[in-house]
Amino acid sequence: MVTVLSGQCRPYILVTTSSPFTNFSFQSRGGKNMADTFVSDFQVRSLAGEPPAAVSVRNLSTNLYAASDAWGRKCTVAPQPCLISAEVHFKQPFGTAAANDQLGADTVHYGNLSKAILERMKRFTVPREQEQEQTSKSNGDHNVQETNNNNFTLAYVLHDLWVGLTGWAHFGSVKEEEKPFLDISTIRFLSLTVTLPKASLLGDGVSMTCSQFFQNGPGEKMRENLISASLKIHNLKVPTLVGVNPHERRAKQFVVTSVNVERYFRMDDYYPELEGVVVKALEESSYETLEALGAHLAEKILEPDHMKDHTKWQVHIRMEKPTAVPLADCPIVEVRAGYGFPAPGRPDAS
Repeated sequence: MVTVLSGQCRPYILVTTSSPFTNFSFQSRGGKNMADTFVSDFQVRSLAGEPPAAVSVRNLSTNLYAASDAWGRKCTVAPQPCLISAEVHFKQPFGTAAANDQLGADTVHYGNLSKAILERMKRFTVPREQEQEQTSKSNGDHNVQETNNNNFTLAYVLHDLWVGLTGWAHFGSVKEEEKPFLDISTIRFLSLTVTLPKASLLGDGVSMTCSQFFQNGPGEKMRENLISASLKIHNLKVPTLVGVNPHERRAKQFVVTSVNVERYFRMDDYYPELEGVVVKALEESSYETLEALGAHLAEKILEPDHMKDHTKWQVHIRMEKPTAVPLADCPIVEVRAGYGFPAPGRPDAS
């Protein structure tokens, strides 16, 4: 996919959540193989379809004593800024709310949704040392709290928020809370995003998103609903040697690169390592085209050392060259690779 932008245009980025368990795998949804239901965000949204009604909250702001910073350090003493977005699609049009101008069960009060999100996030807005002291006084066990601190990753925060809003962990395999904020029997689609705007050294931040299409309501068939999870690094600005023109071979120019890893269920904070892989590949580039550079970058990200046992990843790479076309903001080249796509540089023979 190739795009040229003119004027002031920025992509809107949506991120979501999942569940608070450190040993999540493709076999953990109540014994059902997750490969059957674990898809990309595009597929979840496509199958969920256009909603008759929706309520969203974008970029609620708070501070987190959780997850890793841009250098890979755990934010247990000093906080980092955090933005939370939620998108709720309903199965039915607004009824009472539209007809009687009164809030009812057919909608969600966005003010209360915001409060519920921030209330759930409070457990991560306290310095870990202070929480450890409070917890140790109640249970006398320092070791338990020390272990828990190390598990407060970006994925954990996102998944814990999912449980607080829906009541379900593992996207429907385990009922965690009896009185969640959302009534999922009325919801068709839910997406939650947690963004860390300062968690990238050379970019505009890191985000993780989880989404679910609630085709089946609460109950045993919840585990059959389609789900997605993705990790994204936004707008890495790296001087790169790339271009077909003679003047482009003499000096590096900025390439603005965003990397979105879908079908993603690592529970550790992998994004500092992922950024290092991307930056190294860009800095060492001598390609003439963004198309070839994107294919090379996808191969680097999908190498077994980085994927470990997560062989179902899909990678979406978006590259911009702001100085390449004088009369446009930038040309854009996008590359998709990984599970379900032909290998980069090797088009499907069919």
